[in-house]
Amino acid sequence: MQPLSDLSYIDVKNASNPANLLHEWVEEARSCGKPPFVMTLATATKNGEVSSRSVVIREITPDGYLTFTTQTHSEKKRNITENPNVAATILMNYDNNNTNVVRQINFVGMAQTLPHEKCKAYFDTHKLPAKIRSWIAQEGTAVDWNELKVRHDEVLKEVVEDGKVLEMPDSVVGYKIVPRKVDFYYCLPDKIGDRVVFQRDETGRWKYERVMP
Repeated sequence: MQPLSDLSYIDVKNASNPANLLHEWVEEARSCGKPPFVMTLATATKNGEVSSRSVVIREITPDGYLTFTTQTHSEKKRNITENPNVAATILMNYDNNNTNVVRQINFVGMAQTLPHEKCKAYFDTHKLPAKIRSWIAQEGTAVDWNELKVRHDEVLKEVVEDGKVLEMPDSVVGYKIVPRKVDFYYCLPDKIGDRVVFQRDETGRWKYERVMP
């Protein structure tokens, strides 16, 4: 007989670094066909006005940094220039052996600029629509759809008929989130969720504690 209620449990195998648990969760989601590819990114102005949006995760580095790209005209870029403090959330919801699994990871930290070479490496992997978008649009600015369509078709023609190679424009910039806090949440059906929070201490070392979800 199934219990009417129970507790979910996060097994922390390495207490010295949240990157290990992060990659463990990501790999399980990937093995179940649901790898995380977007995150909710929150930024703020120097006056504390907050905004958030979904962005593509370009990479989850071995040391647990999240990377993303944007354009120099974007709200994200303006906010980060004024205030590099950011937060990001990854939500994973998938079935594992016919059991629904919900995992959430929240990051709080600083956005640091990526080298040009790293941004170019990401850009070179983009599909054609994403590359064309970087060339024809300034993110967040007003646009006339018909004019945008004409410009899109012009660039597409240059690529298809003339063999033009779309290199990364100067407007593309990238960042990595260097976390000082990583908050893990895990829940199974008919169970109370579990939550583990890693934080850096004054020496830069990671410490974690289990907290009420």
